[in-house]
Amino acid sequence: MQCDRAAELIGAYLDQELDADTRRDVAAHLGGCPQCAALADDQRRIGRQLSALGRTPAPEHLVADVRRRLADASAEQPLPRLLARVRGLRWLRQAAAVLFLCGLTAAATAVLMSRLAALATLEREVAAAHVRSLLQDSPMQIASSEVHTVKPWFAGRLDFAPVVKDLAAEGYPLAGARLDYIGERRVAALVYRRRLHVVNVFLWPSADVADSAPREIAHRGYNMVAWSKGGVAYWAVSDLNMAELRQLQAQL
Repeated sequence: MQCDRAAELIGAYLDQELDADTRRDVAAHLGGCPQCAALADDQRRIGRQLSALGRTPAPEHLVADVRRRLADASAEQPLPRLLARVRGLRWLRQAAAVLFLCGLTAAATAVLMSRLAALATLEREVAAAHVRSLLQDSPMQIASSEVHTVKPWFAGRLDFAPVVKDLAAEGYPLAGARLDYIGERRVAALVYRRRLHVVNVFLWPSADVADSAPREIAHRGYNMVAWSKGGVAYWAVSDLNMAELRQLQAQL
């Protein structure tokens, strides 16, 4: 089972809605894929948090009133007249409104959970790509501080042209670049240095048309800043302090 298929089935797997064979396949995939297992853990955590919110029971007087009216109507009136009266009851309109609100809440919760899970997965992938680069002899496939050398290097290797800047004057010299793989697509990785620190800036086309404000994230000892600009998604990650990472972000 591939990760994209497993991600689609995790919700049903946790809710015990899969047949035995599919459930066995998902369980086997989760046992061997740390990324999907972490996604399942996130969904379990979110589910527990939602369950902890509890439910508000209907008022006792409303329950009693509904039962009394149904008993009186069923005893005294034929079915057609009973149905007509039920349709006009005020409590029915209230119940319909409550059900409608519950439906909206459930839909909003589902969308929120999906976005949170996708964001958590993306954070892990960006952090993992940064760590992978540090484990290599060099975090760069092309080592150069020349913008006119680095930018053409991406031609033919990506389906977009990343913006490349040398920020040596601001204290963040460009060291080079490489290709990486995040979110099931090739992305550009620009490598900057700040004293002895390495900063990876990942770029890929953004799904959002509008620019987004920088979002600060701390993930397992690394600081990240994510934003979008000019139709491009940016993720800067390093062990630099957040203030210095934001200074770099402001220049890109």
